[in-house]
Amino acid sequence: MKIIKLKATASFPGAESKSATLTLLPNFELKIKPIREQNTIVPLGISNFNGDTESQFIEFEIEILEHGIDEFSVEVLLDDKVIYTVYSEKQTLDEVIIIAKGTNTKKENIEEEAPMNYPIGKYSFKWDGFDSNGIYDSSLFTNGKLKARLKGKIESVEKTVDSDEFYFECKEVNWVDTKIDKNSKRIDVTLRINLKDGGEKGTEKDCYETGSGSYAPITKHCPWDKIPEKDIDPKDPILKKRNKNNNFDALKQLALNGIEKYWERNSKNIGKGVYINKELYEVYLSCKQDEQGMVAPEIIYFTNSENGTFNRSHNWFASRKLYYKEGYLKNKKWDYRIPSDAVQYFKETAAHEIGHQLLVELKGKYHSYTHKGTSHPSVIIQDPVKGTKYPTGSKEIDLMKYADDFYPYDYYKRVILSEKDLLGLLWLTKLELN
Repeated sequence: MKIIKLKATASFPGAESKSATLTLLPNFELKIKPIREQNTIVPLGISNFNGDTESQFIEFEIEILEHGIDEFSVEVLLDDKVIYTVYSEKQTLDEVIIIAKGTNTKKENIEEEAPMNYPIGKYSFKWDGFDSNGIYDSSLFTNGKLKARLKGKIESVEKTVDSDEFYFECKEVNWVDTKIDKNSKRIDVTLRINLKDGGEKGTEKDCYETGSGSYAPITKHCPWDKIPEKDIDPKDPILKKRNKNNNFDALKQLALNGIEKYWERNSKNIGKGVYINKELYEVYLSCKQDEQGMVAPEIIYFTNSENGTFNRSHNWFASRKLYYKEGYLKNKKWDYRIPSDAVQYFKETAAHEIGHQLLVELKGKYHSYTHKGTSHPSVIIQDPVKGTKYPTGSKEIDLMKYADDFYPYDYYKRVILSEKDLLGLLWLTKLELN
């Protein structure tokens, strides 16, 4: 530091003259602000669906004026609470880069000048969004206000300055948040989905009467009248009305559970996790119903009816329907689907159909509606490309692909959202500095 010494002498009648030296400490000023030209952040720098690199840092410009300093610290505050602190002695040179230096001017009475760690100039400080405990939570950035606090020191002189408040908005979609624990290598994803009630088909609500009663007898007609008596098994009752196990609330929860089951990748399933920067992270999903959430189909309860082209589950921009089918159903003949089979099939179907909107967001409608190139290129015909097969052995099965093949016996243990698609979901949590 620069030490400036000023000498003063005083004398009084009958007293010895005295002189003293006054040491003036240097003055310095600090500034800090986010660099808005580099205004987006993706956790851990996850690449987009095309493999393009994304920024994983929020960058700040630090300016030191009038005099250099020996040490500094930077704090990041969320709603005025410190969530991250870094000190100059722990900051690597790669993270603090001198952009420009000021020039020194000569002054009289300067006795000595010791080297300073951070001379006058502009510096760049990068923060990856993780707090001091190694946690990244995207929801905090969009629901709170942040600011950076810079503290500088030289000898006994200390100063503090705050940046203006800033906040982030969702860059891609507003229906997914992610929380990442860098220490445990765990990622928790919160997905908000807007499922709707599409009613029911094949129950007593579809019964109707004919005949006036005066000139023709009143006759009641119900959907199950079409089922041949020979195909009705006494142990498999006709489902004439819904109950608490298959009402809309129950089916909605089954759909959400299905998405959680087949989208997450962790040690509990075949996926094990996703690799980010060559490190394995386990990913867990929590799905919630939200009217402001991801666009999704209406759920329709379906029984005592014939399966056909127009009652297949689908999730297209022009029509979105998700069928829960149980009881007596006709394909080539009438069969009975028991509740446990219906639940298993529905949960996987829900995960697949909601997955279509994910693919739309990541690579567009054609990529989604052709099932990544495994269904007919016309899009209108939803049949698998001839010759496509499911992976053999213990290999995972892509939830979003079709196959011209029979379901393997262990299909529901091996089917899962692909690693690339799940990384795409994490990429969708991209934030933009506002």
